[in-house]
Amino acid sequence: MKTITITRTFDAPRKLVFEAWLDPKHLINWHRGSSDWTTPFAESDGRKGGTFRIGYGSPDGKNDFTFEGVYDEVTPYSRIVFTVGDGRPVSIDLAESEGKTRLTLVLTLEDMHSAEQQRDGWTQVLVHLGEYLARL
Repeated sequence: MKTITITRTFDAPRKLVFEAWLDPKHLINWHRGSSDWTTPFAESDGRKGGTFRIGYGSPDGKNDFTFEGVYDEVTPYSRIVFTVGDGRPVSIDLAESEGKTRLTLVLTLEDMHSAEQQRDGWTQVLVHLGEYLARL
C-alpha cells in the first residue's frame, strides 16, 4: 500500500489542534476538502474504538457523501490513528514547539483518485483547519 505524508505547522497549541480534530463542535467548522463544499454534520466519539461520521455537502448537492471511520489509537494531544470506511489507515502525529503545533499526516492511498488529487484534497482539509484555528 502506498502512502503520502503531509506536514503542516499551525500557530496554535497542540491541545487545541488535537481537540479540533476530534470534537464535532470543531469538526463541523473546518473538515472539508474544498472551500465551496460544506460540512452539514459531524459526529465523533474520539476514543479508541470510537467512530466518526462527517458529512460533506457538495456545491450542487448532487455529490454529497459521508466520510466515516473508526479510531484505532487516540493518545491525548500527540497521536490519532484511524481507519476510514474503505479500510485505509490514516495517522496524525502532533508535536508542539514554542506554542505552535506541527501536524504530520500519513495517508494510505486509495485507487480511485490519483496520489496528487488525494494530496491536494487532504492539503485543503489542513488549510481549512488552519483557517479555523486562526479564528479561535
